[in-house]
Amino acid sequence: MKRFFTIIFILLYTLPVHSISSYSASYDLFTQTDLGYIKFGSAKYKLQLGNNVYVFSSNATTDLLWRAIHDYSVNETSIGLLENSQLIGNYYKITETKGNSISDNYEIHIYPNERYVSLNNEIIWEINSSNIVDALSVYLNISEDIQKDPNKKVFSYQIVDKKGVHQREFVIEGFETIIIDNKEFETIRIACPKLSLIFNVSKNHNFMPVSINKTNGKNNYRFTLKDYNQ
Repeated sequence: MKRFFTIIFILLYTLPVHSISSYSASYDLFTQTDLGYIKFGSAKYKLQLGNNVYVFSSNATTDLLWRAIHDYSVNETSIGLLENSQLIGNYYKITETKGNSISDNYEIHIYPNERYVSLNNEIIWEINSSNIVDALSVYLNISEDIQKDPNKKVFSYQIVDKKGVHQREFVIEGFETIIIDNKEFETIRIACPKLSLIFNVSKNHNFMPVSINKTNGKNNYRFTLKDYNQ
């Protein structure tokens, strides 16, 4: 995927507001090597809505050809409510498997009214905000917020994981035209330096990511959109 960056401030862009809606998407998963980016897996994302409840799930696995070298899979689920056009998360679970072993497995319950979250029903952290998101639902929140406030340059969220609750800033860097499988996508580029995360959202895909770039230690990963259905 080749990038072409256009230096245009987001305040020049007028966005129509769309309500959140169910969708499914599949992505190709690449890792960076000395020879460039090589595809080694795939991922699927699915958002289901009903009775003001959302269920957002993702699954990423290595391709069969690569499993002898690096057999990996991760499943995430985020559940919450949609009230007064606001997303209110209350549950998150992740299971990560490497080979035949589970390398990570935990669940988080969020109690926004009581102002605390729990990890595996054992550890409890107090929170000072009802706007708590997880590593998966943050994409939904940005999709909604960027449409409600298109002139805003920085969005802040309190993200919860097994290490606690941390405030993270997501910076709108501008417009970017990217190419995936010889198709051009007009996108907005968003970065979260603290998470070593850069992703591009597309107006034609309800402002959900069409590309995700993540650095994890010494490894660089890239998700690129393969298929999208709404």
